[in-house]
Amino acid sequence: MPDAINPFGPINHLLNAQVPGKESGQKDSGKLEKACNDFEALFVKYMMQQMRETVPADGLFGQSQAEKIYTGMLDDEVAKSVSHGRGLGLARAMYEQMAAMQSDEPKKK
Repeated sequence: MPDAINPFGPINHLLNAQVPGKESGQKDSGKLEKACNDFEALFVKYMMQQMRETVPADGLFGQSQAEKIYTGMLDDEVAKSVSHGRGLGLARAMYEQMAAMQSDEPKKK
């Protein structure tokens, strides 16, 4: 699974997303909001993976490969669900911060 090697691999395309400025329209604002929501989903997924690793494996045989795949898919879906709902507030805070940074003009002295 590529996510196990680089947890930020799926958002590489988001790093190049343009942040809306004064001349940008609603389309760029939507891109920024989607990028923030996707980042929050990725953050929640990574947090759940790390929390799951702290739970000791029980049973004689441990965790099967199928169970690992299933829990990975479950983490994905829970993370998407959390970020599309009210979320943790991380996406909203990031959006407001980035939009405000782009709308400020540099002050020249």
